[in-house]
Amino acid sequence: MRSLADVKNSMRAIGDTSKITSAMKLISTSKMQKAIQRYDANLLYFNRVRSAIKDILVHSHELHHTFLEKHEKGHPAYIVIAADKGLCGAYNHNILNFASEFMTPGEKFVITIGQEARAFFERKNIPIDVEYLHISQNPTLYEARNLADDLSKMYKNSEMNEVYLLYTRYYSSVKQVPTALKLLPVELSSFEDIETEVDYENEMNYHPSPRKVFDVLVPQYIIGLIYGALIQSFASENSARMMAMDSSSKNAAEMLGKLSVELNRARQQAITMEITEIVGAMEALT
Repeated sequence: MRSLADVKNSMRAIGDTSKITSAMKLISTSKMQKAIQRYDANLLYFNRVRSAIKDILVHSHELHHTFLEKHEKGHPAYIVIAADKGLCGAYNHNILNFASEFMTPGEKFVITIGQEARAFFERKNIPIDVEYLHISQNPTLYEARNLADDLSKMYKNSEMNEVYLLYTRYYSSVKQVPTALKLLPVELSSFEDIETEVDYENEMNYHPSPRKVFDVLVPQYIIGLIYGALIQSFASENSARMMAMDSSSKNAAEMLGKLSVELNRARQQAITMEITEIVGAMEALT
């Protein structure tokens, strides 16, 4: 049996760790709630943009645009969103393994967001073409806009023939699912969940032209998708970290309970030994 000092040191270390995990849980909970609020605030505008794009696709015949066509040249591009750090349960493991299985073999264009994503592909010996760090910890429209601008330029230059966004979709605090979303080319099947604002059968005339309108709407659409994916990934990461820290705090409390029993036994043993020594000393004096 361990000594009293050893048990007390263990209890002190576990208690300090429990305080840290409890604080991290509270911080993650706050960050997750703020992320969901930011996502909901942007959702109305984003759905209006999607509705307008669907309206054009449905009612404009023989529409040709760079963002609607899969190029003959270039390679498929994959944007993988993970965290910049660990201690968030299986969050990084799930999305990165999903991304590895989803990617097609052969040449591809890999864009990573987060240090964990970069480290994962380096271990797999998969070349990384572009990497973004520290975006996943504080997603902003500014960063989403910069990434969307870069993608639009590279797609117009036929460096990519299709673009996929791989992220963790947030459903609730206990359910987050790795998801693949096709950014480019824009396809009508991607808008099945959205309703157009007005139903009509005739062809709509857009000024100055559907192509010009698409030049404005599609970049906004891509920005909205990227920003939404960043926010949902951020919420999923902090939700997973919240659950992990909650589990750690509970495990710490359980360990402290067991150590308390061990501490009491060590005290009883120490008292028994002291009584035995006193009785032995008295008998020796007698």
